[in-house]
Amino acid sequence: MLCLGQVLLWGVSAGLSYSAPELDSAEQFVWAFSMESGYWKHPPLPTWIMHELIDVFGPSVMLPFVATQVCIVTALALTWRLGCEFMSPARALIPVALTSLVTYHNIGGESFNHNTVLLPFQAATTLLFYLATRRNTWRLWALAGLFAGLSMLVKYLALMPLAGLLVYFAVDRHLHRRRTLLGLLLAVCVFGLVLVPHLLWLQRTDFLPFRYAREVTQELPGAWATLRSLADFLFTQFLRLLPFLAGLWFVTRRGRMAPQSPAIQVAPAMARHDRLFLWIAALAPLTITVLIGLLSASALQARWGTNAFLLTGLLGMALLRRADTPAMLRRTLQVVVAVHVLLCAGQTLGKTVIADHFEKHTRANFPGAVLARNALTTWQANTRVPLRLVVSDIWLGGNLIANGTPRLAVLIDGYNLRSPWVKLDAVERCGALVLDDTTDDAAGHATPRPALEALMDRADVRGTWNLPWSDAKHSATAGDRGVIRWGVIKPTSPKPCPFD
Repeated sequence: MLCLGQVLLWGVSAGLSYSAPELDSAEQFVWAFSMESGYWKHPPLPTWIMHELIDVFGPSVMLPFVATQVCIVTALALTWRLGCEFMSPARALIPVALTSLVTYHNIGGESFNHNTVLLPFQAATTLLFYLATRRNTWRLWALAGLFAGLSMLVKYLALMPLAGLLVYFAVDRHLHRRRTLLGLLLAVCVFGLVLVPHLLWLQRTDFLPFRYAREVTQELPGAWATLRSLADFLFTQFLRLLPFLAGLWFVTRRGRMAPQSPAIQVAPAMARHDRLFLWIAALAPLTITVLIGLLSASALQARWGTNAFLLTGLLGMALLRRADTPAMLRRTLQVVVAVHVLLCAGQTLGKTVIADHFEKHTRANFPGAVLARNALTTWQANTRVPLRLVVSDIWLGGNLIANGTPRLAVLIDGYNLRSPWVKLDAVERCGALVLDDTTDDAAGHATPRPALEALMDRADVRGTWNLPWSDAKHSATAGDRGVIRWGVIKPTSPKPCPFD
């Protein structure tokens, strides 16, 4: 019920009130056109999932919001299942419900991206690894390796929690037995087999995602800059934890002040090796991220903390020896539900109603449906073939797909390298609608895109749309509105369009 409630609260409310997806969700809509072994920035599994979701449910603005929340609550449910190995189900529910207040798991769960999709795979891998070390069956070791491999197919940062599990295996000496070592070897073999197709793709593309990572990595000049970046990163993570910490303080404080029944005893202590597992698995992702930032002298991105806090609540409850009571569980659920409702209302209203009132641009109030309607109308007025190919950035292309434009390929920024499903002759065979977002705060507005400009220069017909973004009634210039340059390239090849 709690999981379903969170999906409905966050997913449906955003899907009904937002008029456009978030940027990362738009990117997944664009990539999901084709099932590739990898994409120019990331591994492929989230895009494969989005591809299947579009096939089943069709594209919509609501789809990525609901899918993201399903990922988050699945991860929380698996974390609760792990907690049941350490404590009673009711006691495990208290910390996991509080963990849902970490802002990565609510207001940060707007985008269907590689960080949020990693959460359930990370939780499943952690649970299966723990069960495999305790029950030591071949099936559990194979499943642990399978989900570890799938985690890497979601995002390479999955190495952080996986490294934590291996550190635990190395530290806990009671695991150093022949059958357990063979089980770990089986998991590693399954892990490698899962990754083979992607590794071949990486070799074939000269490790394209790693080249992208090098391009966007910001190297820091000296130790002081590195320490300052680290302090900013840790402070941001503290802010993300604040609702969780406030909820934990309120629940435990009220519990200490309430009269205790003599029948209620101190909660039994966890076994030493269980305590060791929880400490290492909970702290490893954030600790390793910090160490990498220090050793590489590169800026840490705040979003790299997304996958660091799934076990935070369980660790906190393990440290709290006072026994739980029905009253504590009741208070916890009351606090959690209230905070979720407040955060959801604040974010949803802030990005839509309030932003519109103050004439502010947000992703949420971008007129994606108007963009899609203009695109189809303009294309049909200038050609006699269906619209099958758009040349644009991921934001505009993703909005066209989210608003129900028929099967549409997007040539990202005009580069075939970023859209390998669009062959070099596709523009001549299909024609193309070229779109350029020139709004002052557009995504990538300051980045030159010579390939897109070259295609815009080839357009047979060109024009401009002024979109009613945030209803800027009192704006002094058109630059304050959504200004989209468009161009229509008519098909010239006698060959049929491959996307028909």
